[in-house]
Amino acid sequence: MSKRFIKQTTAAVLLTTSVLSFSSAALGATNSSVDQSVNKVKAELSKATTHYVNPSLNGKLAPSSTLYPALNSAKKNYQLTRSAVVSSKLSTAQKNAKLKEIDTLYNEKVSGGLVPYIDAYNYATKYLVPIMNEIAAAQERNDFAAVEKGYHKLSYQLKGRTAILYRFSGKAARDLLLEEYKKPADAKRNELMVPVTITMKITEINDLLKAGKKVEAKAEFAEIEALLHRLPNASTNKFVAALLAEVAKVKAAVGDTSPVTPVTPPVSGGGGDDTPSNPSQQQILDTKVAAFVTLLNTTQSDKATAVSDGANSFTVTLKKDLKPEDFVSYLGKGFYSKFVSELGVTKVNGHAPTSQEAVQYLTNQVPAKVDSLADLDGETITLPVTVNNGSALNVDFKVTFIFQK
Repeated sequence: MSKRFIKQTTAAVLLTTSVLSFSSAALGATNSSVDQSVNKVKAELSKATTHYVNPSLNGKLAPSSTLYPALNSAKKNYQLTRSAVVSSKLSTAQKNAKLKEIDTLYNEKVSGGLVPYIDAYNYATKYLVPIMNEIAAAQERNDFAAVEKGYHKLSYQLKGRTAILYRFSGKAARDLLLEEYKKPADAKRNELMVPVTITMKITEINDLLKAGKKVEAKAEFAEIEALLHRLPNASTNKFVAALLAEVAKVKAAVGDTSPVTPVTPPVSGGGGDDTPSNPSQQQILDTKVAAFVTLLNTTQSDKATAVSDGANSFTVTLKKDLKPEDFVSYLGKGFYSKFVSELGVTKVNGHAPTSQEAVQYLTNQVPAKVDSLADLDGETITLPVTVNNGSALNVDFKVTFIFQK
C-alpha cells in the first residue's frame, strides 16, 4: 500500500508540476504573442496617414486608388489584434489598456485620417471635376443652357457638400486638395454668376416677347444692362463675347437699337482707365438681388412674382387665388430662406436671421389692420439687414406687396 501510495503521490506531484509548468509557459507565450500583435498593429496604424501626408509634403496628392491596400490591411489587422486581445488570458485591466491603445490610434489615424482623405479625394474627383469639365465643354461650344445647368450643379455642391474636403487630418494634404479642386470651383462659380444671371434674364425676356408683353420685356432688359459692367472681358473670353451677341439680339427685339457696350465703372481712388476697379459691396449685392429674383420666380411663380424695382427694393405680386397657408409657405420657405442664403444676409434688425428675435421682428412688421391677403395690397415692409459678401454692409430692404386683382 505504501509503495502504491508513493507512486500515486509521485505521479500527482509530477502531474501537477507538469501542468503548472505547461500553463506558465503557455501563458507566457500567449502574453508575448499578444504583445507582439499589439505592437505590430500600433506601428501599422501610426503610419496610416503617412500614405497621403508624405506625398503632399512634396506637392503631390495621393490618388485614393493607391490607398485602399493600406486601408484594407489596417482594418484587417486592427480587427484581428482586437480579437486576440479580447480572447487572451490577460487580466481585464490589461485588456482594456491594450484595447484603448489600439482604438485610440485607429480612430485618430484611420477613422480621422485615411478614410476621410479617401472620401474627400473621391468627392473632388468624382463630383467637382466632372461638373467643371461639363461647364468647360459647354462654354467652349457657347451652349448657354448647358452652362446654366452646370453652374447650378456646381453651386449646389459648393454650398452644401464641400465640407467633406475639410474633415481629414494633415494640413498640407488638405490645403493641396483645396487648392487643386475647391479653389478653381469657387472661381468658376464666381466667374459665371453674372453671365448665368443674364442668360436666365434673356430666357425670361424671350418668353415675354412670345407672349406679346414687350413693355415687360423691356423692363426686364433694364436689369441686364445694369449687370453688363460686371461681365468678364469679352476680348479675352469668347463665351462672354457670344453672350453679348445674344444680349444685342434681345436688345433689338425689345426695341432698343443702341449698341451693347459693357460699362466699366469709374475707378475709385485712382488706377487709371486700364485698371478695373473691384466691385463695391452694393454692386455685388445688386448682382445677387437680380439672381435672387430670378431664382424666386423660377421656383415660386405659382404663388407670386417678384420684381426688383430699385436698389434694395422688391415688389411682390400675390396671385389672386393664393391661399393664406400658401402665402405663409411662400414667405418662409420661398422668399425669406432664399433671401437670407442668396444675398448673404447675416443679421436682420441686428439679430441672426433665424433667431427668435428676428422672427418676432418680422412678425411685428405686418400691419395690424391686415386681416386677409387682400389687405396687404400696397403695404410695404422694411427689413433692416446686414449682408456680408466680403465685408459687412447695412441696408434697408423694402418689400411692397401687390394683390393681383
